[in-house]
Amino acid sequence: MKRIVCLLLSVLLILSVVSVAAAESPKAKEAYEIAFSLKTVTNDAFQQAIAAAVESECVAAGAKFTLVTAGTETGVATQVTQLEDLITKGVDALIVNPMDANAVIPALQKAKEKGIPVILVDSTIEAGHEDLYITYVGTDNFAAAKLGAETLSTALGGAGKVLLVRGANGNSVGNARADGFKAGLAAGVALVGEQPGDWNNDTAKQVTENMLQANPDVTGIMSCSDVMVDGILQAIDDAGLTGIKIMSFDGDSIPLIKEGLVLGTMAQFPGKMGQIAVDTLISVLNGDAAADSFAKYLDSGTACYTADNLPQ
Repeated sequence: MKRIVCLLLSVLLILSVVSVAAAESPKAKEAYEIAFSLKTVTNDAFQQAIAAAVESECVAAGAKFTLVTAGTETGVATQVTQLEDLITKGVDALIVNPMDANAVIPALQKAKEKGIPVILVDSTIEAGHEDLYITYVGTDNFAAAKLGAETLSTALGGAGKVLLVRGANGNSVGNARADGFKAGLAAGVALVGEQPGDWNNDTAKQVTENMLQANPDVTGIMSCSDVMVDGILQAIDDAGLTGIKIMSFDGDSIPLIKEGLVLGTMAQFPGKMGQIAVDTLISVLNGDAAADSFAKYLDSGTACYTADNLPQ
């Protein structure tokens, strides 16, 4: 219950911040329909926060907001089908959080052919297809995970063994975070196991259990998302282990940091992602800015939170 309350408070805070910022945002000249496609908002505070931010910004701009979700953390085929349906329907613009870097490309190609502008948030697509979207708004996941690894390495005294619980295979965000984490580990810290947790607590628990059985002497674990931390903590508890330091990603583990269960989390700013995405689309739809006038990547920022610098 404590976790649920904290997640709801986080979403409300983001909405309040976005509503203030929206006063300076562009207004829609027509009642454009902007559709947002993402994986799921069930038990995922970060996805909930992005959806809330996009909706709030659309309403403030005078645009119609439509949300479609794949329903699961790995429902790639469902997302593709939903995108194709939205394109056939003829929505005015799309905001997409791609679940797979390659699978959505044919659908985005159809959107381009129909003249439907697209903005990517949180996750991007395979390099070489930059012509399919206006810009990608998100965290520099590689750099943020690298900083998380450096923070964990320092906490471990520059030595020890660690595990990595990745996201879903094929997801650009999970891959970037995994690569950044490996790049940031100190020379004396060995990565002795890594498995995909599929952005899911049950899967994360299972793979962590397997890796702990093979490596019971690990001193640190990196989770590529806060949505998998509860499963990791349960696996550690079931194994009867203590003292393992956990670094995570998204910014939703602050209550667990306060309890001393998690070392730190790389916080993202979904409210800023949503605002930038909608403002950019409105500017393009209004004809106030050309689609090719925007940089192909807009960094929405990140911050490393530990017990030493938690936000008030």
